[in-house]
Amino acid sequence: MPSWTCPNPKCVYDKQLERGQHCPLCGEEAKGLNFTEFGNILKEKWSLKKSVVKLKEQEEIMSRIKFCPKCGSTNINFLIFYRPSIWKCLNCGYQGALIVEDGKLAEKIRRRYKKKQKRTD
Repeated sequence: MPSWTCPNPKCVYDKQLERGQHCPLCGEEAKGLNFTEFGNILKEKWSLKKSVVKLKEQEEIMSRIKFCPKCGSTNINFLIFYRPSIWKCLNCGYQGALIVEDGKLAEKIRRRYKKKQKRTD
């Protein structure tokens, strides 16, 4: 007897469906699969779930990292330990209260800073 499930491997819905029922997430009609096909689709869906979770974890980690607003470096420190609102970049010498916490913005800053450094050399 075939198992009925959503045939879309990119859909994270992995529960068994009844014949003729539609997937509640993507809307595709359930398809009857033999045991091997069913196992393969569940493996694909599980790997997709793991990659999505891993991506979310990386984004969370990147949101906690502090970047220099001048050069985009992560090599920054508190200027004075008892006054943690003042930061100092150990690469470019920036000192100030402004700090960047967005990894994508920091990457753009880093590229712009490197271009500026090449022009001055």
